[in-house]
Amino acid sequence: MKLLFILLLLFSFQLAQAQLVFVCDSKTGKPVEGVLIYANQLSIRTNKDGKADITSFKDAARITFAHPSYVGLRTNYQNLWSNNFVVRFTEDPVRIDEIVISASRREQSRLEIPNKIISISRKDIDFQNPQTAADLLEYKSGVFVQKSQMGGGSPMIRGFSANRLLLVVDGIRMNNAIYRNGNLQNVISLDAGSIESTEVIFGPGSVIYGSDALGGVMSYQTLKPKLSSSEQYHHRGNIFARYSSANFEKTVHGDVNFGSAKWAALISLTYTDFDDLKMGNSGPAEYLRLRYVLNNSMINSGSDEIIENSDPRKQIYTGYSQLNSMLKLRYRPSEKMDFNYAFHYSATSDIPRYDRLIQHSNNKLKYGDWYYGPQIWSLHSLQLQYTEKTSIFDRVSLLAGWQKYTESRLDRKLNKKELNERTENVDVFSLNIDLDKTIDKRHVVYYGVEGNFNLVGSEGVSRNLTTGEQKTIDTRYPDGSSTTSLAAYLSYKWLLNRRFTLHAGGRYTLAGLKGTFSSEFYDFPFSEFSNTHSAATGNLGLVYHPTDNWQLNASASTGFRSPNIDDMAKVFESTPGNVMVPNPNLKPEYAQNVEIGIIRRFQKIAKFELDAFYTFLNDAMIRSDFSFNGKDSILYDGSLSKVEALVNADYARLYGGSFSMEVFFLPKISLKNSFSYTWGEDSFGDPLRHAAPFFGSSHLNYSGEKFRIACYARFNGEISNRNLSPVELQKPEIYASDANGKPYSPAWWTFNLKSSFQLSKNFTMNAGLENILNKRYRPYSSGIVSGGRNLILSLKYSF
Repeated sequence: MKLLFILLLLFSFQLAQAQLVFVCDSKTGKPVEGVLIYANQLSIRTNKDGKADITSFKDAARITFAHPSYVGLRTNYQNLWSNNFVVRFTEDPVRIDEIVISASRREQSRLEIPNKIISISRKDIDFQNPQTAADLLEYKSGVFVQKSQMGGGSPMIRGFSANRLLLVVDGIRMNNAIYRNGNLQNVISLDAGSIESTEVIFGPGSVIYGSDALGGVMSYQTLKPKLSSSEQYHHRGNIFARYSSANFEKTVHGDVNFGSAKWAALISLTYTDFDDLKMGNSGPAEYLRLRYVLNNSMINSGSDEIIENSDPRKQIYTGYSQLNSMLKLRYRPSEKMDFNYAFHYSATSDIPRYDRLIQHSNNKLKYGDWYYGPQIWSLHSLQLQYTEKTSIFDRVSLLAGWQKYTESRLDRKLNKKELNERTENVDVFSLNIDLDKTIDKRHVVYYGVEGNFNLVGSEGVSRNLTTGEQKTIDTRYPDGSSTTSLAAYLSYKWLLNRRFTLHAGGRYTLAGLKGTFSSEFYDFPFSEFSNTHSAATGNLGLVYHPTDNWQLNASASTGFRSPNIDDMAKVFESTPGNVMVPNPNLKPEYAQNVEIGIIRRFQKIAKFELDAFYTFLNDAMIRSDFSFNGKDSILYDGSLSKVEALVNADYARLYGGSFSMEVFFLPKISLKNSFSYTWGEDSFGDPLRHAAPFFGSSHLNYSGEKFRIACYARFNGEISNRNLSPVELQKPEIYASDANGKPYSPAWWTFNLKSSFQLSKNFTMNAGLENILNKRYRPYSSGIVSGGRNLILSLKYSF
């Protein structure tokens, strides 16, 4: 009798507990917050733990579960009881409410953000299997990637590139005082294998991020240490190896996470080796590598030996290798406080500058050597996050960072014995303090301060390859120069009602730079430079949801870029026969941007996105003819070169837009297309060099539980000779010739295939075939020709 009574009590207790329903994601098992549960006149939403009390729904004939990101579900109380009151929600493949971080440096729903943002998840990265962090960006609409050599990748967004775009890793800006106006290759310092997600903000982001965020912000989030969900210690990790045929890539990667309830550690290590890249079989003959200078022939024989290339499709001297490592530590003593330490390290081998190695002078190759020395980047960062409701904040984040960056350039003219080496070392110290305050359910304030200090070391040396003698030469930058910036910002979000969200913000920045010119090699008309300036920027944006399936965005924003050491104080050969000289009178450039966006979703069927922008760049820094001590030409590295400098032009203007669509014919089969167009010109009417041609992609996808395949095409429009910028016209060696024998950038397209197989619980295999038709093509402004038919194989083990 006692046993029966106990069983009845347990059964009654179970019934009482079963009235609390739990809603989770069907794939991840994570709780889903904000699910609307309704029946008749009753309704309730799940909390942050995915739970809701449905006691009052017991007699309802039909219970509906709804959420913008998931496929709706209709059931009844009996079915819920049969499933132990656990509801597994299937994610809607067509959604518009992704959680993004980059817009405000905090987690926000895309439903509230008026800017165009694209996100690349870890799932996307695993499937696309990019060789570098630059290649990763090519798979999303709106980002065009230029490459001067294989060890590079310079993104172009809305006509902006290099130091007019901001690179951010784990909340810390990578841009430093020597980020140049030309194409940049620094993004390859990041390891694609250790990236958890990537977000790209289009348009000025200066209110939150400050200088350089004119065309957009590329924010990389690397893998995070994960704590144990129980008191027990746990570990997990991944190991993968990858092979690519076009450049004989060999990559090995491993990461492992150790976690307890309060402590966690993550270690990641990647090594990659690339051979010379082989181009396709069908395309412009101008792209072929017909001859090259034999490596070390000057050392061995006292003169450079030019060799006829036995395989002209093989781009001799493009290979390199790279090592990346990362260590992260996390300590969470309580629910309110979280400490995170991270150390990143990246080092490459020498990287040949391919676009310079194919330059000719007097019908001969111009250079015997031209390569970058090892590019070494390290970052130490420490973050403290504290959450507690107070009168001035609900959450505060303090992020401190120290980066050390080393790069060098080594060049030697053909048959010259002297190898010139110019080396730069940059130390970057940064501090960010970000605070949030929710005033009430409709009003949220974000504010903070930021400080940055850059110290530049620069040296130059020339070494005779036959005798070993060395001598000092002019440096690229004034040694010991520095930059400083201090800023404060305020951003405000107002939920006017359930349909309208208003954003407004402002930032004030005070920046300065200084240095001393050496008169040892050049008779500068000035001995030092010191420049202090300020900038005030702001934004205003409105988001409107006529229905849950529509989002209309409109925004106006301003951005700025302060001159850095590279802009103001360097001496270097920009293009053959042209030398850049300092212009200490350079001022900041400002961008005023307006844009509109439309997002339309058809639940479970399709999503369409359209955006258009217009940007006016005032006091734009552009390369132009200049004079040095009243002369329009000076001797540089033994050659008489025309003088150029960065100057503040009257203005530049850019406009364009993008369109993307994703349509699901069946739950597992979809078609995805994206197109982007940008046009830009300066005040002289000349085209802007970083306005990419019309480009895009089209993907046909199948996604099953254990198998996924994508057939896709990538395409790039033509830029005719008359639409090439003056700077690009000075580089005929990287372009094809039109019917009149003039340089131009031809249109091209490729057909590709990617697939992923879940072999078992622990093993995943990826296979791909890029450029199946083996076309020979060169993306606009790139020095290197893209790879021909490329077989990619990888195997991943997860534990």
